[in-house]
Amino acid sequence: MNPKLVIAAIGFLVLGLFGYFVFAKTVIKPPKTGLPVGGVESSFDFGDAPDGSQGQEFPSLLASNGARVKKIDDLWLGEAVTIEEDSKQVNIDEADDGVRLDANPCKESTAYFFVSIANPGKMTGTGYLNLYADWNKDGVWRGSDECATEWVVQNFTIDLGKQTEKTAVYKAQFTAGKNTDLIWYRGAVTLNQKMNEAATGEFASGEVEDYGPKSPGDEKYYNFYCMPDPLVINHGSSGEVKILPDLFSEPIFDAQFGKKFQPKDEKRQVTIGNNTFTFESSEKDVDPPKRSVPHFVDIRVRFGAGGKEAGVEKSCTVIVDHDEPTIETPSRRSFPAPTETPQVKTESPQTEGHPVLEGVPAF
Repeated sequence: MNPKLVIAAIGFLVLGLFGYFVFAKTVIKPPKTGLPVGGVESSFDFGDAPDGSQGQEFPSLLASNGARVKKIDDLWLGEAVTIEEDSKQVNIDEADDGVRLDANPCKESTAYFFVSIANPGKMTGTGYLNLYADWNKDGVWRGSDECATEWVVQNFTIDLGKQTEKTAVYKAQFTAGKNTDLIWYRGAVTLNQKMNEAATGEFASGEVEDYGPKSPGDEKYYNFYCMPDPLVINHGSSGEVKILPDLFSEPIFDAQFGKKFQPKDEKRQVTIGNNTFTFESSEKDVDPPKRSVPHFVDIRVRFGAGGKEAGVEKSCTVIVDHDEPTIETPSRRSFPAPTETPQVKTESPQTEGHPVLEGVPAF
């Protein structure tokens, strides 16, 4: 399949902060690493997919030339990023928060990239988005299965000079592989440097994030996910998001809003009950210009008897699509008014077997 990628920045303005259980150094911009003097110079942001364990050989460790970035305060994914001397094996990097994947086997699917920059409106250079997925579950990101290539997004470009807010949401449509559950995938953003098919190498700036299933042999595990994530609604409408226990997680006792989350303001009203929240977009929120705005709903979930075993707090994503204003004419016809919101279209080189991706940086 010959791919064609089309990019469009669909949203700006992060309205909330992702919640985490912090097991190690988490860096919120500007970064506070907590590393000893001189330690930063030998530290990077690595992926954390299994490299030589669990019968899998994803390139994560320094010894495998695993993909890593040196500088993490110019360009990154999501809200948080960590630095370490080597990959944290396995899947224990607490700051993987910048990629949302909605994959349907052998069908059109969607990935959302949340790209953050330190100097919105003043940033220069090109960002490259890459995504790798182990569709055939052979423990490496290489080749393809009968539906899709495993190098799903190949150096898709972002003009960082056109990003005027700290965080922009980029959407990508693509054809997924046959297996979409219990797989390892890697998302990455790099500055002015392209990645390779093997997902290896050192890069000057950006972030690498790996996502994978939790091992069933681990002791009690507590986590949840949002369904759907993101929820996409039109301005002035509403929708529901269910809070569900992650695979291998202990059962959920209850779900509440995060302590700092404001469920009602001029742009939204959010209610929660029975592990489901309803998000209503306010008509008072200005509709034009045409754009898609992300909202982050902070959710705290308690697990175990009486909710006393554990608590996990993180955010679910809601994207509100705003339409163009209309202009009334004497003939009573109405038509969309032009918007000054920039639209960027970029076509990647067509490669054999690459799925069609549409939207923003591809996954």
